[in-house]
Amino acid sequence: MKIYIIYRGPFGEQMINNIALKGFGDNIINLYELKPETIEDEHNNQENIWEKIWEEPEKYIPKDLPIEKCDLLLVLGIHSKLGDLIPPIAERLGVKAVLYPIDDRKMAPEAKKTVQDDLEKRGIYVEFPEPFCTLNQSDNELINEFAKKFGRPKFEIKLDKDKKIIKDVKVIRDSPGGTANSVGKKLINFPYGNRESLIKKIYDEHSNEGEGNCCKAEMDPLCPLMQEAADLLKDAIFEACGFITTKKAILKIISDTKEIKIKKLEEIIVNGPGNWNNSAKACDSTKALNLYIKELTEEGKIIKINDRLKLGKI
Repeated sequence: MKIYIIYRGPFGEQMINNIALKGFGDNIINLYELKPETIEDEHNNQENIWEKIWEEPEKYIPKDLPIEKCDLLLVLGIHSKLGDLIPPIAERLGVKAVLYPIDDRKMAPEAKKTVQDDLEKRGIYVEFPEPFCTLNQSDNELINEFAKKFGRPKFEIKLDKDKKIIKDVKVIRDSPGGTANSVGKKLINFPYGNRESLIKKIYDEHSNEGEGNCCKAEMDPLCPLMQEAADLLKDAIFEACGFITTKKAILKIISDTKEIKIKKLEEIIVNGPGNWNNSAKACDSTKALNLYIKELTEEGKIIKINDRLKLGKI
């Protein structure tokens, strides 16, 4: 699989470094930093350039963009105004699939639906994981190949049950920016007996700006992508340890109540204190809760009827 990466800034650089060093270094055939300044410099005599790009994006592809045929195009952290350039660039590169993660609203193309439609008209598959570490499985074999190594974190963890510490952590699938691997190292020899202490450690290390591989997703109450990423990481670690995950907590609550409103479930799981049969709240983000509800519904384990949930077949 040949991978071409178009990126911008620290977010893109962190992803590239991790992806190259820990899995796909030999597959990356080219890197190109796509900056608004490049477009402005090449068309400095033209007025209203940003209004014209969406009309004829082919005319604004940077002249110095190397054209090399590839299979998968990664778009990492480019300015939202430049999203319209991706379909014609992808076509020139001959790509079969585009992976365009959104870890910040500033990275989302201004006309995301238009970009998606344009790519699909050109016969190019596209996904917009939001955030990047939600990537799990895909209908596209190229993206699935990428997701074997990077995406939603997955671990194998050994516990020392005598000392009640985490003995060893093996990362099966790293988050794209390397956060899962970075946090995993910090958990070796950490005590797991106090659930809240362990969760705090995971969340603190996840957003620890002193680490080069800390999460760079947007942290905003209106768009809590970092919080969702932290919840996914915590649950991946808890699953590997054999502890109760958010999904298991959801199933337990629905089993106990027989049927529950989604809003009430949110109050228990997210808003807290969430004590349900002496268990603390399970996650920090409503986005994570909604993702888990969607997955459990698709798995047939729960059934959604309007604003209520009840058990399906487990």
